[in-house]
Amino acid sequence: MHKLIILLLFICLVIQAKAQVVSNSTHQIIFQLTDGDSLSHSKFIRQLHNILEAAPNSKIEVVTQGMGVDLLRKTSNPFEEQLIGLKEHGIEFVICENTLKNRSLKKEQFLPLAGFVPSAILELVIKQEKGWIYIKAGG
Repeated sequence: MHKLIILLLFICLVIQAKAQVVSNSTHQIIFQLTDGDSLSHSKFIRQLHNILEAAPNSKIEVVTQGMGVDLLRKTSNPFEEQLIGLKEHGIEFVICENTLKNRSLKKEQFLPLAGFVPSAILELVIKQEKGWIYIKAGG
């Protein structure tokens, strides 16, 4: 019985140590958001908060393209305060300039927290070449 208790205690310590490693690690995650649906945006923002809670040292970039750029529009944006908070926690949001051209949109139509990249796909490739983990976000 004594050996069983020691074994269970050891297993608990190993699980706790692994959880600590995950939360203290610096993960590099790049998300691609192409979905323009506000329900998808709400769920995605919740996922970003969950990652920061579980692994606060993570480096996160959100690349928006297509309809996904709507997440970062200035006009009547229900997520503006949440996005500002995420930006303050180090999450980078960028918009594909090719999308802007294709949709006849202007940079001034977007929240000032957003950056811009010439090509979303190229940005994803560059980050993956540097070891970042790619995740397709949204619906």
